[in-house]
Amino acid sequence: MSTAEEAIIANADHHSSLLKTIASLDYVPAAQKEQGRYIKDLEEQIQETRELIVKCKQKTAKERKEHEALRDSTARRLAHKLIGKKEQYEAKESKEEREYVEALEEEMREKRKYETSQSYLKEAQAVMADLNEKRTLYESAQAELQALYQRVFDGPTESFPEDDKLEYDLDIAFRNHEKILGQVNAESRAAELLARACLVMDSCQKSMQEALGYSRYDMWGGGTLTDMMERNALANAQTYASQVETLVDQAVYLSPAVKPVGRVNIARGSIVSDVFFDNIFTDLNFYNKIKQSAAQVLLANERLRAERDTARRRVEEVGSQLNRSADILDRCRSELDAFRRATFESYAAQHPPPPSYDVVTTAAAPQPPPPPAASPPPAFPAPSGPPPASSAIVDVAGVITMPMPSPLTPPVATWGSRNPYASALSEQTRKMSTDRL
Repeated sequence: MSTAEEAIIANADHHSSLLKTIASLDYVPAAQKEQGRYIKDLEEQIQETRELIVKCKQKTAKERKEHEALRDSTARRLAHKLIGKKEQYEAKESKEEREYVEALEEEMREKRKYETSQSYLKEAQAVMADLNEKRTLYESAQAELQALYQRVFDGPTESFPEDDKLEYDLDIAFRNHEKILGQVNAESRAAELLARACLVMDSCQKSMQEALGYSRYDMWGGGTLTDMMERNALANAQTYASQVETLVDQAVYLSPAVKPVGRVNIARGSIVSDVFFDNIFTDLNFYNKIKQSAAQVLLANERLRAERDTARRRVEEVGSQLNRSADILDRCRSELDAFRRATFESYAAQHPPPPSYDVVTTAAAPQPPPPPAASPPPAFPAPSGPPPASSAIVDVAGVITMPMPSPLTPPVATWGSRNPYASALSEQTRKMSTDRL
C-alpha cells in the first residue's frame, strides 16, 4: 500500500469533518456576493444624496437671500401700498416665501435620507465583515479537501470512470444550488426592506393623523402654535414618505417581482397663508388637502403590506427549492465520498503489504522438533451469547475489511439552517411585521 492510500484511510475522520464544515458554509459565497451588491447600491445612493445636498444648500441660500431682501424692504412695501399695489406685493412676497420654504424642506429631506442610508450602510458592512470571516474558513476547508483528493484523484481517472461521473453530477448540483442560494438571498433582502418600509409608512400615517387633528383644531381658531404643529407633522410625514420610497426602490432593484407602491404626495402649508391670510376658508381648503394626502398614505400602506406578505411567501417558496437542491448536493457529495472511500478500502484489501523482514527470516530458520503428544485439553462448554463486537470484519478469505463510515446526512429541520444569512433576514422581517401589530 502506498503512502497516499494510507494517508486517506488514516484521515477519514478529518475528511468527514471537512465535509461538514463545507456543507454548513455553502451559503457564504452567494450571501457575500449579494451583500456586496447591496453595499454598492447604498454607497451609490449616498454619493448621489451627498451631491444633491450640496445643490440644495446652494438653492436654499439663494431663495433665502431673495426672500429676506423682499421681506425686509420696508420702502418697497410702502411704495406698493401708496400706489395701490399692496396685493401684488403680498403675492410676490408669498411666492418668495413659499419657494424658500420648499427649498429648505428639500434640503432637510435629503439630509435625513443621507443619515438613514449611512445607518443602513453601517449595518450592511458589519454583516459583510462576518461573511468575510466565514468565507476564509470556507475556502480553507475547500483547499484542505482538494489537497486530500489530489493525492489520489487528479483529473480524469481511467481506472475509476465512476469517480468522473460522480464528480460531474456534483458540479451540476453545486451550480444549481448556488443559483438558488442567490435567489433566496435576494428575496429575503427584498422582504426585509419591505418590512422596514411598512414600519416607516406606519409612522407616516401616524404623522398624517396628527396633522389632520391640528388642522381640524385650526379651523376653530387654533392660532399660530397650531399652525406650527400642523406644518411640523406634515414635514415629518414627508420625510417618512421619502424613506419609504427609497426602501421600496431598493427592494425592486433586488427582486423584479416586487411591485412599486406609488409615490405619496403630502400636502404642504404656507407661512404667508397661515399668518397673513388665515381664515376659515383657507383652513378648510387646506384641511381637505390633508385629508386627500392621508387617504393616499392609507392606500399606499395597504399596498405596501400586501407586497411585504407576498415577498415573504416568495422567500418560503424559494426556501423549499433550496431544501431540495441542498439535499441533492449532499447526496452527490456523500456518493462521491462513499465511492472514494470504498475504492481506497477495496484497493487496500486487494493489495496487501508484503511480509515484513521478521516474518521472512523466521520462516527460513530451522524449526525445532515437535513436542510429544499430550493428552487433549479438557473440553469446556461453549460460551453462550453473541461473539464480541469488533470494528473490523474478517471474511472467509481472511481479508480484513474496515467498516464503511456512514454518509454525511446532517439533520435539517428548515431551509434556514441551509442559509443562515437569508434566515436572519427573514427572521428580522417576521419580527418587524410582528412588532407593528
